[in-house]
Amino acid sequence: MTWALREVGGPDWRATHHTGRLWTECSHLKVGDLVLPGDLVLYHRLGEPTKPEHVMVVVSWALDVVVGASGGGSSTLTLADAAKADARVKAFASLDYRARRMNGVCRLPFTS
Repeated sequence: MTWALREVGGPDWRATHHTGRLWTECSHLKVGDLVLPGDLVLYHRLGEPTKPEHVMVVVSWALDVVVGASGGGSSTLTLADAAKADARVKAFASLDYRARRMNGVCRLPFTS
């Protein structure tokens, strides 16, 4: 996520930002705001609804589609590990493909 942000002209957060910092430092959309492709949907830890542990990127809010890393975990460190765990970027036809979606949507700080 942070690599992609840097690639499109945003700040370089690769060494400093994790899912929790994305949740606290990115702007949160208000009810009624237009959700755009590229906005973030975060999912919290079991039993800790204020602590995000995973992030996905909105492809289409109207069609309920998100895309992001799926299938690995903290022990997925190499391409061989990823292949064994079927870890890769995947698209899902539901914002709730994963349990525990956090309330709200975040927007990355793009520059133009």
